[in-house]
Amino acid sequence: MHHLVVLKLHVDAWLLFLFLQPPGLVIPVKRLLNMQDRSFLDTSVLLNLFDDDRPFEQAAARSLIGGPGSPTLVTSALVLANFYDQITSVFERSLEKIIARQALVDIAELTIIQIDSDLVFSAIETQTVEGISMQDSLSIEAAVISGCDRIATESLTHGEIIKGLKIENPSKLSHQNRG
Repeated sequence: MHHLVVLKLHVDAWLLFLFLQPPGLVIPVKRLLNMQDRSFLDTSVLLNLFDDDRPFEQAAARSLIGGPGSPTLVTSALVLANFYDQITSVFERSLEKIIARQALVDIAELTIIQIDSDLVFSAIETQTVEGISMQDSLSIEAAVISGCDRIATESLTHGEIIKGLKIENPSKLSHQNRG
């Protein structure tokens, strides 16, 4: 997870750069910080990182975590909890809790969105309007408030746009890039 630390240091350096600019200087912050390249990762994608039984999906998920020029990765506290629960109890090849905890520590280096009552109420509205699960609605709302332009997931329809977010299934993206 060395790449995550490097990514965080890169973003921190840009924030310091912005802070030190003269007050009258207008900077297109989204372009400067590459914020249009912010991806929200849901539980399914995080689980794929550890799924040796699905090597194609695993490779696609791992391709999201890269070096320079990779998008800023975002997830939520709820996704972290769901990941830990599923990887230690539901996952076919469950991880030992100590290994799962270390994986969670590494994943927690991403930008983590906290779930609060405002986000829950927004998610209820999204669930009603879009006809999707509460879990997916919470991920959508967390992605929106964090400034993401896409969400990496297997649980929604690839290519669909919800609340301005492009839904991307990393496995389908890898397939499109190969073909």
